[in-house]
Amino acid sequence: MQSQLSNDVRTNNEIEDINLITLPPGYRFNPNDIELIDYYLKQKLQGVHIVPPRIHDVDVYKFSPQELENSYKFKGEDTMYFFTPRSKKYENGQRPDRAVENHGFWKATGKENSVMKNDVEIGFKRSLVFYTGKQGKAKELVNLKTNWIMQEFRIKDFTISGATLYNNNKV
Repeated sequence: MQSQLSNDVRTNNEIEDINLITLPPGYRFNPNDIELIDYYLKQKLQGVHIVPPRIHDVDVYKFSPQELENSYKFKGEDTMYFFTPRSKKYENGQRPDRAVENHGFWKATGKENSVMKNDVEIGFKRSLVFYTGKQGKAKELVNLKTNWIMQEFRIKDFTISGATLYNNNKV
């Protein structure tokens, strides 16, 4: 894990000092749902570099929540933000694969909610909870629910130069 993580960051404190040096005291990265989809995710899909880089490119399904927290949590903040690819559980299916190898899985809770901007649906938000163990029938396996919660955002449709991209990334 360290090799992938070291490509993205030096240490949390070094990045924080470099990126926050010109920001006012008390700054916290706290975007709302609309900003996450309509600005950050849209910028990411357009290939625009976001400064300061408070949302990291990491496949969150390769690491446990504890590993992500140890490597990416910024000093003084409770929330971490990631861009991660959305892989499918089955090649020809639509169900996302949210298993975290050797650690557990993220399970969707409740329904997917629309994110609206000026009465227009721009994306979707879903809550997920991390469970240790393996996915499967509850009677056959022992899965322990943890206190880790993730909010998954995805953009509805996205057009660049007339071509519509169906979201393959989420934050």
